[in-house]
Amino acid sequence: MSRKRKGRRFLLKGGIVLFGVVILSVTLALYLFKIRSLNVIGNRTVPKAEIIKLSGVEVGDNYLMLNQAKLKSRIEKNRYLEFQSTQFDYSGTLTFRLNERHAMGLLQRNGYYYVLDGGGMVLENSGMMIPENVKCPIINGLNMTDSTLIIAGEVIGVKDKEQLVALSHVLKALDETNMMGRTTSVDISNLENIYVMTTERARIVLGEAVNLKLKLIVAKEILHERQDQENLTGASIDISNGTEAHYIPAVLPTVTPTVAPTPTIAPPESSKK
Repeated sequence: MSRKRKGRRFLLKGGIVLFGVVILSVTLALYLFKIRSLNVIGNRTVPKAEIIKLSGVEVGDNYLMLNQAKLKSRIEKNRYLEFQSTQFDYSGTLTFRLNERHAMGLLQRNGYYYVLDGGGMVLENSGMMIPENVKCPIINGLNMTDSTLIIAGEVIGVKDKEQLVALSHVLKALDETNMMGRTTSVDISNLENIYVMTTERARIVLGEAVNLKLKLIVAKEILHERQDQENLTGASIDISNGTEAHYIPAVLPTVTPTVAPTPTIAPPESSKK
């Protein structure tokens, strides 16, 4: 048998083996990466079934065939959802990891109310009335131009991006201290003198956006102590230095003047004789 013929047979056998390996690999991949169940982590109000439907993924699909960019785009058609990642385990369970955006602020502009998340993204235009199911403060003082377009699904455009950073910190601190429902407005116009108004119509002066959680805890305790003692409308709690709170009542107490004794005129001395 010639060497040439042996070489052909060797190549043929090698090709058959390689083809078999490829078929086996594909078969294993189809089996091992077959999606057998779907799960969702991170949702709080949006139902699991709705998220899975948005994803377009079905049981029986292959994990290796998923396009993460398209998956993210599909899920985030719901503006309250932020896609983070997927996880596939040995049992065939595909898990979607999400962050659910929540209404944390209201922006009033040109007669309309816009619902914002903690990062300043517009979740929806709620029209000319504050939505009943939204319990969050109105945001005042954002530096915006008259021509700024407010588009659902996009972060609001401001001249100073530091305002959005500070606003995010304030809203997060209000949420973590359970002060969100007790706050009617947040004023962010001066980043060195940020303040919030409470449902009691008291002002809490936070100063700069640092140590906000501690500041709000202290202010909350003062509100608790004072609310049964007096009307808090117009009162102010200055916690801007971060360590000491100064409570200023709406009406300062009138200082009672000290009564001085009426001076008496001494009788004239009689002349000596």
